[in-house]
Amino acid sequence: MSSAKRVALIGCGAICGNHIKGILAAGQTICALCDVLPEKAQQAIEKYQLKNVRAYTDYREMLKTEKPYAVHICTPHYLHAEMCAEALGLDIHVLCEKPLCISNEQLETIHRAKSGSRAQLGVCHQNRYEPNMRRLYEMTRNGVRGGFGNVVWKRDAAYYNSAEWRGTWNMEGGGVMINQALHTLDIMQWVCGMPKYVTAHIATDHLSDVMETEDTAMARFTCEDGTVFHFYATVSAETDFPVLMRVRLASGEIVEAENDLLTCNNALFERPDRGEAVGKREWGTGHRELIEDFYNCLATDTPFPIDLCEGEKVIRLILAMYRSKGERVAII
Repeated sequence: MSSAKRVALIGCGAICGNHIKGILAAGQTICALCDVLPEKAQQAIEKYQLKNVRAYTDYREMLKTEKPYAVHICTPHYLHAEMCAEALGLDIHVLCEKPLCISNEQLETIHRAKSGSRAQLGVCHQNRYEPNMRRLYEMTRNGVRGGFGNVVWKRDAAYYNSAEWRGTWNMEGGGVMINQALHTLDIMQWVCGMPKYVTAHIATDHLSDVMETEDTAMARFTCEDGTVFHFYATVSAETDFPVLMRVRLASGEIVEAENDLLTCNNALFERPDRGEAVGKREWGTGHRELIEDFYNCLATDTPFPIDLCEGEKVIRLILAMYRSKGERVAII
């Protein structure tokens, strides 16, 4: 465990609790919180009984005044790139919530900032720390023949009306793919390989009166070695279903994976101890382990495994899906 460092957090919405608990579990000290709505920062301070923590409404002022060792970015999607760049420019380590960014231009901004920084950048893809996802990854190390992933959830008008950035192209950057389905697509490319091409269709079949972006998407991804995997996602269901991935191993065996269940040719693996779920169960339980790993990597000067190179892969897949419009396009 690393010695305690001063850590700040930007954005005190729903996901910030996972980060606050993870930072404290990792033995770090929270020195400041920032939110454009000051009452949100104060509510978080009171809820988690934080001591000697200053609240800010301007994140640039917070970074320059506090000079934290690291900062966690938990803001709406469109702000991630500029905040990452600002912190990296000050040589402050960054752990950014997904998605890392929402455009190729923003990716370039982050790359420029990272190239001139001595700090590490980590991306919060916490499902890679789920026990069954790690089991799946190990089982696919010898190759796969193909796979299929799906995310079938419910998000209603109240959800999209809860914040002005939700369901918008310029602030959320997309719909079901860049928000709800991103983690599952990241796992699919993690175990099947980074694709070179995609043919995708997106649609707003059910929620067009409350969102600009897609509520449903499907895609066929092709990897350089010819491996193909398919993907389907929707938030127009009437109830949430567990995320499910199916992968045919190079050996021919079929693995079905959820966060709670894992089977190989229908043989059930022991259910893992996933730990405490903070917030929505579908967020997974990997935040704490990911955050502890991030600080251990910083303490030992070891590269964090979900860095810029890894974090941008799923962004490139999703942006290619949005460009596809039913045509086969290269993933750039």
